[in-house]
Amino acid sequence: MTSRSRIFRSRPIAAAILLAACASAAAQTYEPPPAPPAPAYDGGDPADANLALVDRSPEPPPPLPVYVQPPAPSDGYLWVPGYWSRNRYGFFWVPGAWVLAPYAGALWTPGYWGFVNGLYLWNAGYWGPHVGFYGGINYGFGYTGLGYAGGYWKRDRFYYNRAVTNVNITHVTNVYNRNVVVNNVDNRRVSYHGGPSGIQRRADPRELAARNERHAPPTQAQRGYVRDAGNNRAQFYDQNKGRPPQASVDHRPEGRRPGSDERPGNGPDNGRGGRDHAQGGGPRDGSPAQPGRPQSPQVQQQDRQRQQRDQQAQQARQQQQRDQAQQQVRQQQQRDQTQQQARQQQQRDQAQQQARQQQQRDQAQQQARQQQQRDQAQQQARQQQQRDQAQQQARQQQQRDQAQQQARQQQQRDQAQQQARQQQQRDQAQQQVRQQQQRDQAQQQARQQQQRDRAQQQARQQQQQRDQPRGDGNSRGPSGRD
Repeated sequence: MTSRSRIFRSRPIAAAILLAACASAAAQTYEPPPAPPAPAYDGGDPADANLALVDRSPEPPPPLPVYVQPPAPSDGYLWVPGYWSRNRYGFFWVPGAWVLAPYAGALWTPGYWGFVNGLYLWNAGYWGPHVGFYGGINYGFGYTGLGYAGGYWKRDRFYYNRAVTNVNITHVTNVYNRNVVVNNVDNRRVSYHGGPSGIQRRADPRELAARNERHAPPTQAQRGYVRDAGNNRAQFYDQNKGRPPQASVDHRPEGRRPGSDERPGNGPDNGRGGRDHAQGGGPRDGSPAQPGRPQSPQVQQQDRQRQQRDQQAQQARQQQQRDQAQQQVRQQQQRDQTQQQARQQQQRDQAQQQARQQQQRDQAQQQARQQQQRDQAQQQARQQQQRDQAQQQARQQQQRDQAQQQARQQQQRDQAQQQARQQQQRDQAQQQVRQQQQRDQAQQQARQQQQRDRAQQQARQQQQQRDQPRGDGNSRGPSGRD
């Protein structure tokens, strides 16, 4: 049993396990995953483990490495740029490669890591009629962050722009030259969108329209490149520090479109009837050739008929192989679509869960804001009450001060009146004293006057007394004359 057959047989089991895990994850609440531990490879080699890809990371992917694009091997191949993928051992580099387009007109939209709610989520790439949004990341070689400038389809032929694409015109003839100018070149070579230091650009209407178109998942060759890179320890960032040893896949030019060797007439026996003839052109039935003996027309006819039957059988086998390959591709496509739908459903469930959590956080914040507003209103009410109490106390104090002022004024008025009465009493007393003094003076004057009058009276009396003896002598004379 070959390794390819073992891979094909194990993929339905892995798909069933993934679907079961997705179904059980839809009813769970996811917490952000913890930071991954230091790489500890199983048995020293990641190829010994069954490594499933991880579509989320708590840390951003490393910067894009600088590498040289190999030449296009043939017509119909489109460049798929390299990118950082991740499994439980960490980030590893998936090399850039030329991939045969799954159908004419198919263009590749690269995947990208995007920052959402504290995590870096992987958005898978896809084939479609137009290039969609891939995070605005400049993967180089025509993928400037917006659309694809490395070529275009014209009917069933793809034309390559030699200005940004490595094309050997010996093997590829549908070429043209058109310079591509990239504005605002970011020399950090950031490999993710959003976040603190990622590419900050939103999808334009054309990219949003391309997102809603019919898409095809990565081809089997692309999945093989991812599987091989995840099994190669040297491709991991913790080993190469951003310089992977295989940055791109080296395609050997074949000079023809891949798959053409399966068409009749294009094999290495072209021109020899598609048969393994002996050097002398003998038959394949093991009968010895007879040199020098010409074959009869009947034998030549039988040889031609046998050759035609062999060619028809070969074509039938090749057609059967192509049908089987197409059937396997369709089955793988269906499994990939189922896985893609499961991942999309899981992403929708996670988005709904995150929306519910965001709604709960918004409600909690709204309640916190309302509680804060109520607390502020109560605080303002208490402050207003305190201000009212302070104003009331101030008014009461003012009233007490006014009462005290009035009491002091009344006391002053009373004191003034008391003093006025006392002054009046003193004035009255002084008036009385003066009056008494005046009376005393009047009495004194009266006594003095009385004394003077008595003195005068006494003086008159004494005068009279002195005058009276004189008068008695005189009187006796005249009376003697009578």
